[in-house]
Amino acid sequence: MTYPRRTARPPLQARVRDVRDVTASMRQIDLAGPEVPRLRFRPGAHLVVRVPAEDGEARRVYSVWRHDPAGSLLSLRIALHDAGGPGCAWARKVAPGDRVTLEPPRSKITLAGSAAFHLFAGDETGAVPLLAMRGALPRSAPALGVFEAPAPADEMPGADGVPALPWVHRGGASAVGSRVLLRAVADLELPPGAGVAYVAGESDTCRLVQRLLIEKRGFARRAVHTQPQWTPGRPGFGAGGD
Repeated sequence: MTYPRRTARPPLQARVRDVRDVTASMRQIDLAGPEVPRLRFRPGAHLVVRVPAEDGEARRVYSVWRHDPAGSLLSLRIALHDAGGPGCAWARKVAPGDRVTLEPPRSKITLAGSAAFHLFAGDETGAVPLLAMRGALPRSAPALGVFEAPAPADEMPGADGVPALPWVHRGGASAVGSRVLLRAVADLELPPGAGVAYVAGESDTCRLVQRLLIEKRGFARRAVHTQPQWTPGRPGFGAGGD
């Protein structure tokens, strides 16, 4: 997706090391380069990729899945859409050895310092930053949540060794203002104490889940962190896929 222009930040150069499909609709692109080990950012971050476009170049924002400084490796996971724009076209065609220009990572949501428990909820696009955050939690930290995807083939696996969180499937129902995810969050059994929630995905769905958690599930307003990834008809919106 197009990233709103801010203060110029020096671009980074990388090469594609590997490309593989994670699910039926999610592709992982591993990037390597001498500047990758020096990057500093928090779990849940996203960055801008400059991709080819008809008028020369487009800026698209994708969530970081994994950062391995020792291996000089940065992994992105990108949702592929049937009616995608230049970002999806790039993700479908990119191959090992291709050069890539990046802009330094930014964070909108990340893990809270302390909480009685952590709740994660989102669609398949939001699962990338949220599961990266989930994987960064200490194994002893209480965590729960639910994710939504069209079908079982679209369920994204989490980090190695991290217990899985459940998925629900919307089938042919709309992902916009998803009642499927909303019902699943409403049905979650919450642990005692003051939790923190992280919600990412389609913008209307994020607002509905945020309202539910605050008005019906007892979360403090400041304890519900949202990151809208996309909204229909606005390819320049948010910080997610194309």
